[in-house]
Amino acid sequence: MYEVGQTIYTILEDKYKVVPLKVAEQIVTKTLEGETVSYKAIMPNKKLSKIDLSKLDNIYTDINIVKNYMLENAEAAINNVLKETITVENKYFKVKEDIVACNIETKDSIINSIPPPPKKPDETIKVDLGDGVKANLNIKSIETVLDQKKNEHITS
Repeated sequence: MYEVGQTIYTILEDKYKVVPLKVAEQIVTKTLEGETVSYKAIMPNKKLSKIDLSKLDNIYTDINIVKNYMLENAEAAINNVLKETITVENKYFKVKEDIVACNIETKDSIINSIPPPPKKPDETIKVDLGDGVKANLNIKSIETVLDQKKNEHITS
């Protein structure tokens, strides 16, 4: 699993530190039940003390994997803080904003649901009489004149 002389890394979560370790021993134990392999690594301190790797929770063989792990943890922590922020926002502010938005939306939908008044047909039309002269002709007056002509024609 590890090679003697290999540098590995562990994260001390409580101290927010990444610690390099050097694999110093590979211990193979053969028993009637089978074979087990354990490792000891040198810690970076004045005594260069050894630690059994089975006592560590997280061991990494590549510093880039350590970096990615730390970035993922930081992102998860930030996301949790933002979720809590949104929860507080929704509890204290969003409800009121939603009610206001709902009232505005309701007013708009009521206003938009009222049909516009029917358009009146144009009662006058513009007629070009030539030489730049234009006249406004009232359609109702034409209908009145035509009705009078019909009545005169019928009675004569």
